[in-house]
Amino acid sequence: MTIGSKIRFHRIKRKLTQEDLSKGIISVSYLSKLENNQVTPSNDVIQLLCERLGVNQPLERPDHLNKLLEKWNHALLWNKSEEAQSIHQIIRRDLEQTDELMAHLFYRILCFRVQLLEGNLAEGLKHMLHIQSNYKELTDTLKFYYHKYKGNYYYLIEEYERAKGELKEAETYYVLGNVVNEEERADLFYLFSLVLTRLNMYRLAIYYGEKSLSIFQGVYYQKRCAEVHLLLGICYRRIRYSEEALKHYEWANFIAHTIQYTSLHSKVEQNLGYLKSFMNKSEEAIQHYLRSIELKGSDEEGRLYSILSLVKEYYKLNQFHDVQFWLPKGLELCSKERYPEKFYQLSYYQFALKEFPNGFEKFMKEYALPFFKKNGSLLLYAEYSKFLGHYYQGVRKYKLAAFHLNEANVIYEGMLTL
Repeated sequence: MTIGSKIRFHRIKRKLTQEDLSKGIISVSYLSKLENNQVTPSNDVIQLLCERLGVNQPLERPDHLNKLLEKWNHALLWNKSEEAQSIHQIIRRDLEQTDELMAHLFYRILCFRVQLLEGNLAEGLKHMLHIQSNYKELTDTLKFYYHKYKGNYYYLIEEYERAKGELKEAETYYVLGNVVNEEERADLFYLFSLVLTRLNMYRLAIYYGEKSLSIFQGVYYQKRCAEVHLLLGICYRRIRYSEEALKHYEWANFIAHTIQYTSLHSKVEQNLGYLKSFMNKSEEAIQHYLRSIELKGSDEEGRLYSILSLVKEYYKLNQFHDVQFWLPKGLELCSKERYPEKFYQLSYYQFALKEFPNGFEKFMKEYALPFFKKNGSLLLYAEYSKFLGHYYQGVRKYKLAAFHLNEANVIYEGMLTL
């Protein structure tokens, strides 16, 4: 790493302008050239700049600190929170004693990772922008980590195409950077599979999911194996491979129950309900949804998912008394502003219970369907377009019925070809 890049890093870290740092030592223009590695300064100049920055000279590589950073990274990957916190405290102390740029940048990248894990996206963005300003100084290994977590960031803010692009870059730098940690590659493939699932690219998502599962199985990381099994089950269900989906759900359920991974267990029960519903086994589906609600406890959004599923299943069975029992429970948890996707779906069933009174068509055409389409919820747009098409068939508006049924069919056919 060049001295100019290190000088620039520590100047920015200490919030000094080029004028502040160069005053009485060199000109601002010379400092600018130095920081951009266009000139080679004398040892006297380097020493004076380092003294003003409060860093040691010469700048040596702290191998012990890099090993600590790798250890911290590994603890984060394996979700060992107490160990990670303990290592982090040591790193923060030792980091003040070094001016090695790569150690500081690796630390920033891992702070970025921590903020994403904790859901602090605004703080995560600050770290991301800081790293980006020093991107050209990153080694290929650090570029792997940076692109991977940047892909994770875009996934969390639901910009899935950008997430896919970043993860593709990470996959490239995994090779170029000669990253030896196979678990990191498994984590990358799992994240890739998540993103591709959101983009409805299910077969490619299965490809990456299977690669991820193989690695996690090899290192006996049961928690992550359960997560991948669930994701693969979802993908196979979406492409209507019910037996494969069931196999992965059952593995996910078994592992989650064994290691007491309750939050995942509840999600598996929810998805088993979806699968059983698709297989026209409504009574079994209902039992899975009810178990999911029990496991979700205080998880309000999770309970809302299961309540909506129960409403749909009971309505399909013409058990309207049960629909009337669960529907208000769901509507209490959502609104146009809070969980709007669930609100519009539950509102449809509220209209349906009342045999589609005045206002139904306006609600569907001006609010529900445009919302699903705008937010990229293609499957929901297809599902409720189909419902509207059936409604128009019932009132003998056949041209409108044909239009909305065709809208749904085009999307369903598109899903099957991805």
